[in-house]
Amino acid sequence: MDNFKGIVLLIFVSFSFSSWSQVEIGGKAIEQAEVAKKKDKLPKSSKTFKSIDAPTSFYVLTNWSSNQRTLEPNSSIFGDTLGDRSKEKALGTWSFSLGIRNRINSHLAWDGGIAYNRNGEQYVFEAEDTAYSYQTTYSYIALPVRLTVSYGKSVELYGGVGIMPQLYTGYKQEIQWRTSSNSEDSETIKRKVGYAPNSFILSALVNLGVCFHFEKNWSVMISPELRYQLTSSYAKQDEFIHKNRAIGVSFGLLRRL
Repeated sequence: MDNFKGIVLLIFVSFSFSSWSQVEIGGKAIEQAEVAKKKDKLPKSSKTFKSIDAPTSFYVLTNWSSNQRTLEPNSSIFGDTLGDRSKEKALGTWSFSLGIRNRINSHLAWDGGIAYNRNGEQYVFEAEDTAYSYQTTYSYIALPVRLTVSYGKSVELYGGVGIMPQLYTGYKQEIQWRTSSNSEDSETIKRKVGYAPNSFILSALVNLGVCFHFEKNWSVMISPELRYQLTSSYAKQDEFIHKNRAIGVSFGLLRRL
């Protein structure tokens, strides 16, 4: 009888220990499941945010620049005096570009792209009873290439230098006048490739900027820029040597890939 009681007691103790172990293991499993659920509830942006050191980025920019030109007589037999063209002033123009930036390391990168670039000048004459003015723009397809140095994380400061080959695509001059009889009129002159301007020019680029990095891999770029034309806008047989100098600001969006 005593042996029978001992066996029953042993079975009861074993069953109790097994049940307690299952409860403890089950509690740990529930706790781990709750932790997993909390992780799943984290904002998706925290999972998809890419570092600003992402090796490749794509950007779209627009640029506004004030264009000053240097104009001097050609030193060859084709040269002529400047006349009223010496009174031309700066003209504001818009340009657009898109490109790809590739990082060499955390502080050094290069970028290249394609741009629709415009520059020009304007002339204004006003008298008591007459007026005459024009705005001249030169259009180019450009291939800017830059080397940039940067510093910072969520707010990144950068500076770059580069060159910009430009292919001439068109010339446009808008003319307005008013006569002594107080009548007003205007005219637009357009010329394509083959006109006197040089079909290929080269410019140097210098820019400083700031890039604000946000989640979802987007950034906003703001960059003051200086462009200095190295070769003349006009053909060798033209009367003048024309070089553009533009100072402006570019701004747009960058997407980290």
